[in-house]
Amino acid sequence: MYEIEFVKGVLEDMDSLEKETRERVFAVLERIRIDPFRHAKKLSGSDAFRIRVGDFRIVFTIELKKIIIYAVEHRKKVYKF
Repeated sequence: MYEIEFVKGVLEDMDSLEKETRERVFAVLERIRIDPFRHAKKLSGSDAFRIRVGDFRIVFTIELKKIIIYAVEHRKKVYKF
């Protein structure tokens, strides 16, 4: 199982999400801890991956047994970080 680590500011950004969306994001994070490659898609030109949660995207990288979350944003804004 992978460990999940958040970049500074991501958890604070998630506090602004609606409760239902935040719960869905955490459910997906628990699922990707087991197998992050199953549902994730590789971002072109980067080592990062993304996974879709409705209109939101989770952008992360994988290092050894650690998943580092860089962004949880609406799909219109997420790729501008």
